[in-house]
Amino acid sequence: MGSENQEPLKTIGVGTELFHNLIENNRYYVDKTPFIKTVFKDTGSDVMLIARPRRFGKTLTMSTFYDFLSFNPENPDDVSRQEGWFKDTEICRNAEYRDFCREYMGKFPVVFISMKDVAADNFDVAYYQLGNVVFDAYNSFGYLADSPKLNNAEKKIFRSIADDVEYICNPVNQKQMTVSLSRLIEFLCKHHGVKPILLIDEYDVPIANAAFQGPDFYRKMVDIIRTFLSKALKTNKYLGRAVLTGCLRAAKESIFTGLNNLDVCSVLDAGNDEISGGVGFTEKETRSVLSYYGLEDCYETVREHYDGYNFGNARMYCPWSLMSFCNDNYRNVGRKNVPVSARNYWINTSGNDAVEEFMGFIESKDVERMQRLLDGGTIVSRISETLCYGDLEKHNVEDLWTLLLYTGYLTVDPDCRQTTGEDGGVRSLASDERGLKIPNMEVRNSFEKKIRSFFTGNPVMKGLARTFIKGLLGGEAETVQESLQNLLRKYVSIRDLSARPPKENYYHGFVNGLLTGNVAYIGEHKSNMEAGDGYVDIIVASPRGDTVAILELKQTDRPLGARVTSAAGALKQIQEKRYADEYMDDLLVTSVYAYGICFHRKYCAVVGSRLK
Repeated sequence: MGSENQEPLKTIGVGTELFHNLIENNRYYVDKTPFIKTVFKDTGSDVMLIARPRRFGKTLTMSTFYDFLSFNPENPDDVSRQEGWFKDTEICRNAEYRDFCREYMGKFPVVFISMKDVAADNFDVAYYQLGNVVFDAYNSFGYLADSPKLNNAEKKIFRSIADDVEYICNPVNQKQMTVSLSRLIEFLCKHHGVKPILLIDEYDVPIANAAFQGPDFYRKMVDIIRTFLSKALKTNKYLGRAVLTGCLRAAKESIFTGLNNLDVCSVLDAGNDEISGGVGFTEKETRSVLSYYGLEDCYETVREHYDGYNFGNARMYCPWSLMSFCNDNYRNVGRKNVPVSARNYWINTSGNDAVEEFMGFIESKDVERMQRLLDGGTIVSRISETLCYGDLEKHNVEDLWTLLLYTGYLTVDPDCRQTTGEDGGVRSLASDERGLKIPNMEVRNSFEKKIRSFFTGNPVMKGLARTFIKGLLGGEAETVQESLQNLLRKYVSIRDLSARPPKENYYHGFVNGLLTGNVAYIGEHKSNMEAGDGYVDIIVASPRGDTVAILELKQTDRPLGARVTSAAGALKQIQEKRYADEYMDDLLVTSVYAYGICFHRKYCAVVGSRLK
């Protein structure tokens, strides 16, 4: 890296989503160009939907398709742009792709639209955003306004949309909106005599956004998008091929009903390794990137933080996270005392509120499953391959696991083939069941952030936590017990996996989490500190410091009366080990309460006593 004869390293285009921009600015590009042939030549489908989580390079993939396939309308035989952009890529260097390049490179009119910005918080604005997508698409083919191949009526339709954005954005012209994409494809086919290719990036963003804005908004948006897409995709004699990307696969909103030639490539499909590994980085590609930037010694760190996604039979890395990691660290290679920083990049790109949306509705068994995931374990869930965003308003927790799988919070555990049935026996997974796990440390940290946000921001949880603290500082053992049990049914603990703590430490983390998330209601909070003749679990003081609560926590695997017995023993421990001595002689402390608390799963017993 330090040799004078070496060429300067290519810069990293984090956030650059257009292929030709990467090439023209001499930025690093992981060569995925053989995927072009896989999609457009090797598969027999007329319409393909590629479903992948956010930040896996879907837009860059579509841009690569566009730059390779689209021709120069002024001179359709001119492929000089493609030759310049792709000359150093495998699809142009490798002889096995020569015939494909001759047949496909720069040979098609290509309509490339993105729906990712159709995401307003009210329908009228979202509709206007969709109108702008159509307006921009029409103006990218402005020459059609004077096409000798179109009749006057067709040119009038084209001009009405291309000349005035307000026309297509006006709800009065909704019928024209819904057929605008199919008409543009028809006009291009008639003008060029070649069936166009249609690329639609993030097709499901308008639907996903509407689902979180209310049923009326959702219904209107689904009606628009259904007609808008189906007119363009179903039995369209003017369309050559179409590729769509999104997070969810073909949903049951009936958007794709009757589209018999739709080929769906989701995170579950394992039929084609070339397709499974086409979006995202393989292990080989990841190692190559790290080696180029002198970061090969960081592979284990990268694997721990950013690996772990299983798409079909392919194990994949998140491109956004890997390239962000390299961008943050490659300049420090060889510098002494500058540690590698493996930060969390993916969470900052997440716009889906699915975790927060469902946390208020999950039951105790679901909390336990969430806890198992955060502890590095695997859960088994039925996966709906036709989940639609409208289903989410029902808050069926099985839908939550499906959504988290498709959006990248979870991945399939390929080693999970059995589960424990309701009768306690072991059985094989059903055809619609999958083992699910959190793919890596980065996503686990993202999960943690979402859950912390819920417990500190959800009004119900905050209310229960306030009641718990008020009970502690008021000597109300029954209130403490009731609020704790209500919180236990909803709470997912965040704890250090490397320590693999015993169950008692889980509950210690649970109570500490409640207190640290509500510091406005307490004056002092200490944990595992030396006191009297030992170490006390938790001490809490009131904001003015005149009241102190001392907590000793226990856990039992035996239900019912064992909790009360153990809680009483914990209270006796506080007294015998003189944990409260420091406060008994303090004139400013007027009240001291002691609590023995014993937990059993999602239940607890609390025994309290006033010591001062």
